[in-house]
Amino acid sequence: MQYLLDTHILLWWLTTPNKLSSKAQKIIRDKNNPIFLSSASFWEMAIKKSIGRLSLPHNLLETIAAEGFKILPIMPEEGLGVADLPLIHADPFDRILVMQAKLHDLVIITNDTKISEYPVITLEA
Repeated sequence: MQYLLDTHILLWWLTTPNKLSSKAQKIIRDKNNPIFLSSASFWEMAIKKSIGRLSLPHNLLETIAAEGFKILPIMPEEGLGVADLPLIHADPFDRILVMQAKLHDLVIITNDTKISEYPVITLEA
């Protein structure tokens, strides 16, 4: 299986991994599991940083590279596909994650219960 980390899961992994379930920790730690991060997560973190709701380490990209995580760019078909999703979740960042997981057959690791209402596989972290 391949996994997509929700933004808060990435932040927890990097700062307080004990917030994650032992199953999620084991999956993320296992270098044989492809772990993806959406480009949308970087945009979301940057917005939250700019309004003072989040602080980010200056070496975030280096840390992510050291973890071996793969960056998933947002493709036009993913952006357009969001229009066809039911409006279960109003958060545009989570909606693009759902679309990316759907199109790339990824399991989303998240604690957001609204995401699990979409037709994608989720793993509660």
